[in-house]
Amino acid sequence: MRLLLRAIDALSWFALMCAGAILIYAVSHILLETVMRTLFDTSTHVLDEFIGFAVLSITFLSLSWTLRDGGMIQVNLLTLRLPLRVKQTVEFIVAACATGLGAYFCTFLWRNLIKNWKRGAVSESVAEVPLWIPDAIVFAGACLLVLQLSALTIRPFISKIQEG
Repeated sequence: MRLLLRAIDALSWFALMCAGAILIYAVSHILLETVMRTLFDTSTHVLDEFIGFAVLSITFLSLSWTLRDGGMIQVNLLTLRLPLRVKQTVEFIVAACATGLGAYFCTFLWRNLIKNWKRGAVSESVAEVPLWIPDAIVFAGACLLVLQLSALTIRPFISKIQEG
């Protein structure tokens, strides 16, 4: 079980590194576009679309590590005042529900990905990017989030087993 948790963490870390690489690409593209427009009065003509895809990719690829690292915003106004056992139970229930809802959301992402793949749908820009590519990145990020949420639900039990 610990090996599975480590694998989920490793995949989440890899996705975070991919998000970082995409961020570097996005900044580079913006700088290139600025230079091209300013000095050469021309454009790549795909900046808006590619930066939109980049922001979407960065967001979804970084979600699972952000959750793992404790960086997600938590509204804990009520749980701060609860006894430890009750707080842990509430957190377990919330994580389990979020896992289920996330998995359900992934089914819609998967359907959209397959639909765009089968239809050969492309973006409406000059680049005509196959839409399954950003769909696949979003789907992968959402699945990693679901895996990390499921790991969040079982981690407390694994630490209790190790203690006992």
